[in-house]
Amino acid sequence: MSDELKAGKVVRIGEGVTLILGDCLELLAKVRSGSMDAVVTDPPYMIGAISTGNAKSKAGGWVDLMNASFWYRAWMTECWRALKDGGYMLIFLNWRTLPMLMKACADAKIETTSLAVWDKEWIGPSGPAQLRPTYEMVLFCGKGEARIDDRSQCDIFRHKWMARLSDGGHAAAKPVPLLKRLIELVTKPGEIVLDPFTGGGTTGIAAIQAGRRFEGYEGDEAHFANSAERIAQASDPMRGLSSGGELEAGTFDFAAQPASASQQPLL
Repeated sequence: MSDELKAGKVVRIGEGVTLILGDCLELLAKVRSGSMDAVVTDPPYMIGAISTGNAKSKAGGWVDLMNASFWYRAWMTECWRALKDGGYMLIFLNWRTLPMLMKACADAKIETTSLAVWDKEWIGPSGPAQLRPTYEMVLFCGKGEARIDDRSQCDIFRHKWMARLSDGGHAAAKPVPLLKRLIELVTKPGEIVLDPFTGGGTTGIAAIQAGRRFEGYEGDEAHFANSAERIAQASDPMRGLSSGGELEAGTFDFAAQPASASQQPLL
């Protein structure tokens, strides 16, 4: 499959999953406004994006953080436009990315409604000057009349994660049960979840398990091929993608789109 990959490659798995290879900013610009029930994503944390500050650090100075916020704002603005009124955008982050993410939300006038903690129930590695981390976070952005129907859910999610338990062929893969719980909190069965940074496909697998539809974008060819295989396997474990599961493949040709295509759905 990897030999055939090119920008605009579209893979459809079953009736409810669409994966597209390409830059998320280009793809998001073509999504119809209000067509997505939820956005659930784990974007790059911009670790190592350094032009000022200590080059040995994993993060640069304040200028680097603020520069990165412009990129966050760009894709978040498009996701917010694609999100329906009453929907949620959920974004994974850590303590380093919190300042740039909050600035992006403020600049784009995206309402932040909760900041949840994911307790990994495991102590991770760190440098000698740091405390060892046991958590990451999820920013909840509710649009319009958004509401959480399950009033028993607190803002701490406990799901075990360890490096040796991580799956998906991606270093930053999150646990499927955690993603499934988040998706169930903010959507109803049959609704569609968008992930503009598909990575190893964990959000797509969780969406399938929760009985939701899924649309995912990925710019890396290797991750795209891996996520398509994993999601196909989750959709039909007895068949999968490589063994001829339910699959349609095509090409989304940007050059062939009319000028009005900027507001057309990709589904």
